[in-house]
Order: sequence, then C-alpha cells, then structure tokens
Amino acid sequence: MNVIRTDIINGIRQEGTYLPAESALAKQYQLSNKSIRKGLDQLVEEGLIQKIDRVGSMVTPRPMASITLNFGCPISLTTDFLIDDLIAEFGRRNPGIHVRRITLNHLSYVQSAQEMIDNGLLDVVAFNSPQFQEWTEEGLTPLLEKLESDPDLYPIAEEAFLVDGASYAKPISFSPVVLCYNKRHFREAGIHEPDSYWTWSDLLRESTRLSKARGRHGMYFLPASENRYPVFLLQGMSGRASGTNARDPSGDMLKGLRALDGLIGNREVFPNYWAQGNDETVQLFAEGQVSVILCTYFNLNEFAHLPLEYDICPLPSLQRGDPQRTLLLSIGMSLVRHSKSKEAARRFLDFLASTDAQNVIRERTASIPARKSAAERTIGEGRNQPSRYAMFREMFPSFSYHRDMGLQIRDLKQFTKWLKEYWSGMIGEEMLLAKLKELYGKGKLPGDPHTSESEILTR
Repeated sequence: MNVIRTDIINGIRQEGTYLPAESALAKQYQLSNKSIRKGLDQLVEEGLIQKIDRVGSMVTPRPMASITLNFGCPISLTTDFLIDDLIAEFGRRNPGIHVRRITLNHLSYVQSAQEMIDNGLLDVVAFNSPQFQEWTEEGLTPLLEKLESDPDLYPIAEEAFLVDGASYAKPISFSPVVLCYNKRHFREAGIHEPDSYWTWSDLLRESTRLSKARGRHGMYFLPASENRYPVFLLQGMSGRASGTNARDPSGDMLKGLRALDGLIGNREVFPNYWAQGNDETVQLFAEGQVSVILCTYFNLNEFAHLPLEYDICPLPSLQRGDPQRTLLLSIGMSLVRHSKSKEAARRFLDFLASTDAQNVIRERTASIPARKSAAERTIGEGRNQPSRYAMFREMFPSFSYHRDMGLQIRDLKQFTKWLKEYWSGMIGEEMLLAKLKELYGKGKLPGDPHTSESEILTR
C-alpha cells in the first residue's frame, strides 16, 4: 500500500492508468489476495484509486494542483514516522498543493541538499540533528528560513536546530539511544531483565550467561556507527573530575573507548560481524540471533508486526554511580528561504507538527512525536510496542547531542576512520589517542562559550 501510494503521489503511476490485477500484485508482494484487496480498499478510501467492475483499479484523476512542493528527505522517514501517509493526508486537506518526496543521498546528505537548493529544486528539507550540525558548520544556515518556536513541542527536540537562539527547523520526532532486549531470552536463561542500575560490566557479565545458556551471541550493535560509539565517548566525559583540561577531554573519552573495546572484543558475547548499517543489527535481533542491541525508538518500528517479546531500558553507565548519559537524535523540517512556494511550504511544516499529524505518529509507529500532548497519550492495543515506551520522559537529563562532544561532524567522520584502523590493528591505542588530541588541538570548539558562530563557520 505504501509503495503504490508513493508511486501515485510522485506521478510514477499516472492518473487514468490501471494497477496490475490483484493476483499479479499478490505474487509481486508475496501476499494473499485478501491482504492485497484490503490494501487496495484503503487506497480507495484515500481517494487515490477507484475500482471499476470487471476492469480493475484505476488511478483516480486528481484536481490539478496549483502548487508543487519539492520535499527532500531520507528514505528512512517512510518507516520512522510514515511520511508518505502524512503527505497523503496533507494532500487531502490541501487539494491545491502537491508534495513531491525526493530521496536525498544518505552518504552525502548535506551536499545533496545544498546542491538541490542552489538549483531551486527544494522547498522543504528534512534534517536529523547531526546532519543539521554539519549544515551549520558548513555555513549553510542562511539558505533556510527562521521559524517560530512552538511551546507545545519538547524544547530539547528543538534545541538541535537552534542557531544564535533562532530556530531553523521544526522538530517532528526524536529518540535517545537505548538498550533493547529479548524478554523471552532473559526469562528462559533465568536472568533478571536489565535496568538503569546496570553498568557495561553488568551487561557483559549477563550477556556471557545468555550466550552460554542459548549457544548464541549475547549482544550486538554496529561499533563504527556514528550514532552508537559516541555514547561511550560521552559517558567517558560525564565523570570528569574538576580541574581536567576542559579543552581536551580525549583522556576521559579513552575510558569510554576501553569499555567499548571490552564489549566488542569479547567473541563469546559479541559476534565478529560487520553489518552494513543499523538495519542489519535490528534484523539480527528480530531473528533471535542476539539478545541485546543498542537502538533508537525509530528502529523499534521494524518490530511492529512481529511476534517478538521485547522491551527497552536506559543504557548502562561506565561505573556505578556515574550520571546517566546517552545520545539523542532529533528529526526536523526546514523551510528553504528562497522557495517560490513559501506559504504552502510553511503550511506543510505546520501540518507535520500539528496535533493530528503527531497523533498519527504516536498511534501508528513506535517513534516519539515532538508534540508533548501526542507523545504522552496512552494508546490501545494493536502494535508491538515496548512496555517501557514512556521511559524517555524520565531520561531528559541524560540526553546529549553529537555537538556536546566538542567535535565538528567532519572531525567525527575522520575519527570514525581512525577507529576502524585501530580495531583492525593498523594503529595502536597510543596513536589513536594522539590523533584524538590532534582534533581537540585545532582551536576553539563548537560549544565553547567564548566561540562565536562566525568563528565556528569560518573554521
């Protein structure tokens, strides 16, 4: 249904043409005829197709849209918060505005968005928090329109998109990195479920017990992911003593890296498997290959219709008594300053942050809406969501963004390369630490209270 809807919205399936027969669709998508019929009935309700007796399903002619908005975003938004469903609903409410979703290259997202904006090809663009940080570090903030803050959205979700106190993106959803675990595996092994009291040493010990009980590896995450390993750097910084060099936290970060090494270097617990992305990690968990993963609420959407008994809890700490700390990812929508359809684009942004759209995110996904009233709603049965879904409300003091490490995104990407060299045995710990110190020795850092925005952008 989502694929066909997207094809219709983007003009791939043109109005007046017919969809393949139900039997052909059932074969193509490996579903029953009954399931296909149910999906087509939903598209009929949405006004996208009409069924003609003994002929087939025709793409419904739509009123000519007077305005077309080009919306650049990553493909992940189709599952993160059902962006195609929200676009379809916006179209029904605004028949004169057509939103064309354009998938941007995730490997060079900022560059792709900039090139399209420079060529007048985007009106709205989506950013996650590290992408927006890179955008501002490249001096590209002037390409976006300033937006009014909404007091009914979580302030911490908006903080990712503030520059000199002005907001340049409207937050739609956010998520901390959390621990996700298979409840059945823990129960069958006779092990208590993890909680916020756990340290990484506790997790390693219990994962070893899980591995022995099940004959499979206990845990997994993608070590080189820039949305995973920074957790350990941040936790290393969180327990710093007063008098530590505030401009060079590399020594403190080393404590976190050593804890990380202890986890991923344990072959009994952690498989020697290099996933192509976090999606593969989620798949390993869904298949029962591992019992514990690091993930975000966005990743939980992959479990929505699976008979999987799972839950989540806050990440362990480095040492008992350390303050809780985890990485936060926010997703927001920006308005292109030189859009020729600025008012229509602003209406689209306002809709995505509206109560109705945010309630859709809450009711139909595991993602956290940015609007407080939607995020804190109690919903009924129907989706496989964790019992501890609402724990994020108690975790706010533990949230940190990538920028809180004091590294620019380009430096973080360089450090990721050095980490891979380190884990491959090409460089040693001493060399890795020296390279990290080199990054912090460049000069004033983002986050330094004495560093102006112009100095950051110049650097």
